[in-house]
Amino acid sequence: MKRRLMSSLLILGIIATSSTVVKASGPKVAYTQEGVTALSQNAKDKVKTISIEAIQKSLDGKKQTTVSFDIDDTLLFSSQYFQYGKEYVTPGSFDFLHKQKFWDLVAKRGDQDSIPKEYAKKLIAMHQKRGDKIIFITGRTRGSMYKEGEVDKTAKALAKDFNLDKPIAIHYTGDKAIKPYKYDKSYYIKKYGSEIHYGDSDEDVHAAREAGARPIRILRAPNSTNLPLPQAGGYGEEVLENSAY
Repeated sequence: MKRRLMSSLLILGIIATSSTVVKASGPKVAYTQEGVTALSQNAKDKVKTISIEAIQKSLDGKKQTTVSFDIDDTLLFSSQYFQYGKEYVTPGSFDFLHKQKFWDLVAKRGDQDSIPKEYAKKLIAMHQKRGDKIIFITGRTRGSMYKEGEVDKTAKALAKDFNLDKPIAIHYTGDKAIKPYKYDKSYYIKKYGSEIHYGDSDEDVHAAREAGARPIRILRAPNSTNLPLPQAGGYGEEVLENSAY
């Protein structure tokens, strides 16, 4: 069974063709300008792009700070899990997103089937070199076998993938905002005083601004099953160049 599951995940990660929309919390907001996607890089002059080197330079002279990261499509290519959910957990529907057994499956696998994005290795290395505090916030639901604040298998996988000094406990929002905030990640961004929040979704941008942080948009990989691709820079936020992979 375990071998069959792993094979299914690997195959789905390669040949996934149907979209799996991962719903996020918070009100939808119309774009204020034309944005870009990983498939429209010829239009990147229409948005404010930034490099890792430029981010580092913008922090020169500042003391160590806190930065936060979304996980799915920001740090990891993890579409195979969501495609598996749609194919096998609740065939043909997105109901698996509300099934604890799906999130328990993901937690047990611990993202060993996910692919870390290459740009993220360089970005996290830069922040680690500066001595910045790193926070992980995800809209996923925590596996039922773990308690809040506990280091789980995914946290250990992230530590390995990104050469962290030690695993960092992940904050799971379950796509639910904590009052008085409208967006699910805002509470944690504010709680930990994150100065920069990195994420691929519109809601990441809104959460960062709601919590008073600087949003930097990450490009979602074009082969992600979370479609349609969002318009990065569509709210005037900075877009990290070459961050789709």
